[in-house]
Amino acid sequence: MRFIEDLCPPALLYMIFLVIQLGLDASLGMWITMAIKAILGLATVVLLDTLCGIELGVVSWFLVATPFLITSLATAIAMSTRFDESMLRGVKENFLAKDAVEGDLPADSNEIKRHKNYKTDLKPKMK
Repeated sequence: MRFIEDLCPPALLYMIFLVIQLGLDASLGMWITMAIKAILGLATVVLLDTLCGIELGVVSWFLVATPFLITSLATAIAMSTRFDESMLRGVKENFLAKDAVEGDLPADSNEIKRHKNYKTDLKPKMK
């Protein structure tokens, strides 16, 4: 474990996120994706640690922090503009059995599970 103890903070943080991602891929049985992420992720950890080793720790932190900053900014913009509400304003989702007739909606979600063949039907809301 000497390798992990010697990692600079940005490389260690990236390694922690990598291990979490690999664990999620393994739990979902995505073995090829996990192998590719492991190879590229370890190469990235080595690159980040090398940048720290040649006194470019600021660049290393920038490379680690940029995706989080962009995601936070995009989320803040989407939340302030209510983008999700405007996109879903004209859509109503109904779960109907394939042989259902108009107005034959299940009373609750448990009733949906009892239908052998049900589909998701997206229709515009009627005002």
